[in-house]
Amino acid sequence: MGLKAIPAVAGALLLCLTGTAATAQDFYKGKRIDIVVGFSAGGGYDLAARLYAKHYGKQIPGEPGFIVSNMPGAGSMVAANTLANTGAQDGTRLGMITGGIILAPILGDPQAKFDSRQFHYIGGRAAEPSVCVVWHTVPINSMADVVNRETVVGSSGPGSRTFVFPKALNALLGTKWKTVVGYPGGAETAAAMEKGETEAFCGWAWGTIKARNADWVRDGKIKFLTQFTLTKAPDLPNVPMAHEFAKTVEARQAIEFLESDAALAWPFFAPPGTPIERVQQLRASFEAMLKDADFLADAAKQKLDIDIVKGSEMQDLVAQLYKTPAPVLETVNKIMKME
Repeated sequence: MGLKAIPAVAGALLLCLTGTAATAQDFYKGKRIDIVVGFSAGGGYDLAARLYAKHYGKQIPGEPGFIVSNMPGAGSMVAANTLANTGAQDGTRLGMITGGIILAPILGDPQAKFDSRQFHYIGGRAAEPSVCVVWHTVPINSMADVVNRETVVGSSGPGSRTFVFPKALNALLGTKWKTVVGYPGGAETAAAMEKGETEAFCGWAWGTIKARNADWVRDGKIKFLTQFTLTKAPDLPNVPMAHEFAKTVEARQAIEFLESDAALAWPFFAPPGTPIERVQQLRASFEAMLKDADFLADAAKQKLDIDIVKGSEMQDLVAQLYKTPAPVLETVNKIMKME
């Protein structure tokens, strides 16, 4: 490209970007955006959505208002189906669901009446690696030790990470996790480990540990064995990823499929029919919000990790997951249906 052509190209690019912003301002001025949350009020997804509702508007040209609507049901499946098939698809209605629901149609779940590839992912506030840990008094120091010794791990029950991840490690790596189900949530599961009812917690969100049990990490009360994530958490550089222990290609692919949940932990998206130029503006505004000082201060008060997962990265990951070989999906399905 000649030097004389560079200013013209730069000018055209600037015109394109400013034109997109102007179009967004014309569209959003005086409008209200509804964030549909697939869970009841007060939970983690609801709190994140309300944080977005407070700060997102000032980053979007036209500064639209926001409202949060709760649509609980089937682990956020009801919200996903509704957003995919009914209501506005023009950028005035956005959704927050759990990453497991994004995986549901890939695994052939008949309740999923949508194609996850058709959602337009705006981004996530952070990846959410899950870890497997043992209490410091337990004579286990590595995953190899769990292959040789039965280790009791607490779980909330079938379908949860705390159930699926230990079962996957048993089936694919030959570990000997003994799962005890019935704990209502993470707080109770952690308390059971501390009291000696169980020995371990596998499928525990790293962000939750930092927010609620940071003293256990500081004081060496728990020992980290592995993390379920496609990319290591920056503050867990020496904890191996679960797929690194796989002995076969199929086992690695199955574990990586489950690990994708980390990147998809906080999916914020627009419905399938949303115009692409509006999606691009929403993504740019979302990234700007996650860098905003006021937003970060409020997130810190709520002890929320902020380390953006870009919408384009989510989009690419979901497309790749749809290419997972059928035998691998069959293996994952069998693990998830284990009792």
